[in-house]
Parts: sequence; structure tokens; C-alpha cells
Amino acid sequence: MTGFARQRGEGHGIAWVWEVKSVNGRGLDIRFRLPNGLDALEPALRETAQRLIRRGNVLATLSVRRDEAAARPRLDPAVLDAALALIEQVRARIPGAPAPSAEAVLA
Repeated sequence: MTGFARQRGEGHGIAWVWEVKSVNGRGLDIRFRLPNGLDALEPALRETAQRLIRRGNVLATLSVRRDEAAARPRLDPAVLDAALALIEQVRARIPGAPAPSAEAVLA
């Protein structure tokens, strides 16, 4: 029993690739290579793999890549207009109040 599989997918600004390699073995030895921060998935992955695989030495590797364009923050003009309107209301009620900085408005 020797095998190799690769599955790709993407969604929500993330692209992922699973690679699974297996070689013959008497028992079942499953190892996972997961990206930092996804280690918590290993117990559920191991449980699922043990239900599906009877024996062999298996290495499953997950690679994840973020789409930088999708991850970039976007400015919503309607939200900005609403924030600026609120600032004007505050300034009308409190004469002489300093205008907030751009960082404060965008925070």
C-alpha cells in the first residue's frame, strides 16, 4: 500500500492544500503537519483518519495561504459618512470640541 493525494480549495480569502502520503506498514502511524494556530484541529483529524485508515504510515500536511487582497481592510463609505455625521452632532452640542483624528474615526 503506497499512496499520494493532493486536494486544493479556497474560500473566504484563504487558499488551502492538503497533501497525504502513505506507505505500507503493519500498524497505523498517522502524523500531521499543520500551520501554526491550527494545532487544535489535530485530535479531530486523527479520530477521523483512524476511522478511515486501517494500517500504514501516513503523513498529512496542510498548507494555508491568505489572499492578501481579500485580507486588506476596506473602507465602507456609508459607515464613514455615518461616523462623520456623528462627529458633527457632537461638535454642535459641545462648541469648541476638538475634531477627532483620522485614526480615532477609523478605529
